[in-house]
Amino acid sequence: MDSRRTLYVAAFVGASLSYIFNVLAFTGTFDGIRWLVFVVVFLGFTYGFEKFIEWQTG
Repeated sequence: MDSRRTLYVAAFVGASLSYIFNVLAFTGTFDGIRWLVFVVVFLGFTYGFEKFIEWQTG
């Protein structure tokens, strides 16, 4: 596994766990659809930010 994929997986797992624990702590319920929306937005921003940094340093 290359380092970029490792960082993506680590970021996804950390953000996902944080989201789930915060939602459970503050609302007491978990909605899978909202989590999927969070995952898509998170990965989209992460990918976009990586491309932005690559554009600036390239």
